[in-house]
Amino acid sequence: MIFMKLKSITMLLTKLSFIIGIAGFIMIFMKFEIPTVMIRIAIILLFIVSMSEVISTRKLRKVVYPLIMIYFFVGMPFLESFIDNRVLSNGAAILGCVIAVIFICNDLMITNKEKELSR
Repeated sequence: MIFMKLKSITMLLTKLSFIIGIAGFIMIFMKFEIPTVMIRIAIILLFIVSMSEVISTRKLRKVVYPLIMIYFFVGMPFLESFIDNRVLSNGAAILGCVIAVIFICNDLMITNKEKELSR
């Protein structure tokens, strides 16, 4: 019973995070300044949703999603403050994105195989 409540709350937070992301995209596209409160709320929602995913699936590889988020939202700005060269800074950002995409694709393939085997 508690799991069902957690699942519905997680789904609601996921939808809210998606709406905030779309609103942020529209604001960037229309060249408006995004309020920092909106960014903080989105980060908190993403972290809560990814941690609930870890709790619900009990898969150790799902712990990497919050770590990826911490890297992009905390580690990248911190790393960028130390790197004076813009090319190296952009290279670190691109490398982080490539590694994250490779991991996410690999995790999705593993998850799909697990779902097929459970049927």
